[in-house]
Amino acid sequence: MLNLSDELATKLNQARTARKKGDALRNANQEERARAAYRAGVAALTDALRIAAPHEALLAAKDLPLEAGHARMLDDLVEIYGALGGIHQRLESPVEASESYSRGAALEERFRHRGTYNRLNAVKSALLAGTQTLRASEPQLRALAAVIETQMQESVNVSDSGWAWADLGDCLALLGDAEGARRAYAKFISKAETKSPERTLQVLETIAAKLRELGDPDVGRLAGAIDALKSRLAV
Repeated sequence: MLNLSDELATKLNQARTARKKGDALRNANQEERARAAYRAGVAALTDALRIAAPHEALLAAKDLPLEAGHARMLDDLVEIYGALGGIHQRLESPVEASESYSRGAALEERFRHRGTYNRLNAVKSALLAGTQTLRASEPQLRALAAVIETQMQESVNVSDSGWAWADLGDCLALLGDAEGARRAYAKFISKAETKSPERTLQVLETIAAKLRELGDPDVGRLAGAIDALKSRLAV
């Protein structure tokens, strides 16, 4: 009989498979089949949250430091919420994505989790959903950049992670710090061994387009950072 971690791992694997299938179908211009695959991923992750609900409730009553079993549950929940937010983004459901990321972000922040994926994407999805302005996001972005930089100083594993540098670059770009973002993205490229941060810049461009549509007065700052990054990173 499967234990809880095995059950959650099975659901997460189902969701990953569905997401990859959806991406492949979307790339092949089979949009309806892609969306069906993404919805299957949402269903798997919703099942995972249902299975984990009693344990998430227990976790809510805990304080640091967590016991090993609770720490594992925290890792699982952070991953589930992040994965669910990502699939909702693919389904162009920014409100649902924002809710998923926000719940994962609350866990990351409360328990000082090493991951920052949910926290950063909670800000991005709130901007895309039009529920938060760029200026209102500044305190979160500055705090998150500080968390990432501190983690890099304290952990070689984090400082060697390309995606940690990508997250830092995103924070700095959203804050309008084009030069700081350029340096972070350059590290991302070298650490992740990828040719360019095209995907991360595409997301920032999508955010800028949405903010422009909403009339955000600070969108020029982000657009300027994106243009500077493109020219300096030859994207």
